[in-house]
Amino acid sequence: MSAVTGQAPSDTPPKPVIPRGGLVLTAACLGLFMSFIEVTAAISTLRALQVDMHVAPADLSWVSSTYTLVVAACVLSGGALGERFGRRRVFVVGVVALAAGSLVVATASGFPQVLVGRAISGVGGALVLPTSLAIITTTFFVDLPRMLRYITIWVSMSGVGLAVGPLLGGALLDRFDWPAVYLVNAPLAVVTVAVTLYAVKETKVPDRALDLPGQFLSVVGLGTLVYGIAVGGREGYGDPVVVTTLVVAVVALTALVLVERRAPVPMLDVRMMASVPLAATLVVAASALFTFVGVVFLEVLFLQRVQGAEPMATGLKLLPAMVAFVLSTLVAQRIATKVGPARLLAVGSLVTAVAAVVLVRQQPDSSYAITGVGLALLGLGSGLVVAPSTAAAFAVAEPAQMGAASNAVTAFRQVGSVLATAVLGSVLAVRFIGALPDRLDTAHVPPEVATQVVAVAREGGNSAGRSTPEVTEAVSAAFNVGIHTGLWVVAGVSALAAVLAFAFISRRTKES
Repeated sequence: MSAVTGQAPSDTPPKPVIPRGGLVLTAACLGLFMSFIEVTAAISTLRALQVDMHVAPADLSWVSSTYTLVVAACVLSGGALGERFGRRRVFVVGVVALAAGSLVVATASGFPQVLVGRAISGVGGALVLPTSLAIITTTFFVDLPRMLRYITIWVSMSGVGLAVGPLLGGALLDRFDWPAVYLVNAPLAVVTVAVTLYAVKETKVPDRALDLPGQFLSVVGLGTLVYGIAVGGREGYGDPVVVTTLVVAVVALTALVLVERRAPVPMLDVRMMASVPLAATLVVAASALFTFVGVVFLEVLFLQRVQGAEPMATGLKLLPAMVAFVLSTLVAQRIATKVGPARLLAVGSLVTAVAAVVLVRQQPDSSYAITGVGLALLGLGSGLVVAPSTAAAFAVAEPAQMGAASNAVTAFRQVGSVLATAVLGSVLAVRFIGALPDRLDTAHVPPEVATQVVAVAREGGNSAGRSTPEVTEAVSAAFNVGIHTGLWVVAGVSALAAVLAFAFISRRTKES
């Protein structure tokens, strides 16, 4: 018995006291929310921006693609810069860049300024995404259960940002012009910076080498990969510029692997990926956000361009995905401790595959019930994969590799998210153009009109809104074919992730 209290001493060590822990989590989540709201909020402004600035249809896609392209190219460097110069400092710079880029777009007098602003925001997103998670892991690493719980909450904010984007954009477009949508991040940035400076302590590795060759090759490799995939969907993959771009991407990414294997302090420790279970975990982690971001992207296009929904209505119809994603991420870690993270990754991936198959049943005149069920399954399955993927990496990595494994999971998740719009947008464009002539013929559109419609579509336009009902119906039907193909791709990726989780990750976690 204790002489002081008269009670038996406890074997449970006291939980460490972390000052202002809730505010640290708030800052990290606000930064992540800002970076993801940029993805879908911009989509809601495309029609209004095109009319206001007389943008050519072929150029309009770069409003969203420029942001994701820059994020993909720079996201691997963001974590390394945070370690070298300070995670809090780089995070704040990223938040300011996100807001500054949005302000550049909101005050744009011409389309080139819009693209410059989107690129600035992309740099900010690339800095915020890895450092926001690093702030959580470095602050709460002494309390592992709390750290994993906070990572789960942090991950859920990506779903909130993606789903709130169209909802918020639609609400603002109902009352204001399109620049108002890009002003949202300005007040959020002020709050985020203030909370960060007050609550977050600076952490860094001051003697870390910057690994400049690795950063250069990652920017070139990922940037050209995303650019080649996106442009190839419109121009064709036989286009000389596209072929050259993709060759450069392959060479740069191959060189990145070789350079990182020899680097004393690599930006991305590729040597640990020789472990098949860990490599499988990284692929599954990438597939989770590829699936969630990709399906949200496709559904925004389906609801607006196929079913003709307004931006506000589109946001409301996406709510089942957001709600299910947030709820499932909040309980995923608790379930993972009982059944194991590998099983949860497999089950969640299977659920997202089923969700994609359900959404393939959508037609221009189908009821919302199919869409709602599919989106709810998407959110449920994605939430069961995204958060536990970090725990799975811890379970299969060697103790000395846990920090590097956590960084790699973060990088792969973000690369998966930015590849989603490029890959699925390309698939959609190719199938849309391929299916359009047959759909126009089925609708008995005169050949000379059909030729003009196909020519406009090849340039990235959509003639459905200002043509005859037959043309409108044919374009919508062809666009739906492209969306269905994209959903089948998502189903295949999710099914492959489930196989990897069953075959490799679960075996290693059982051995551990």
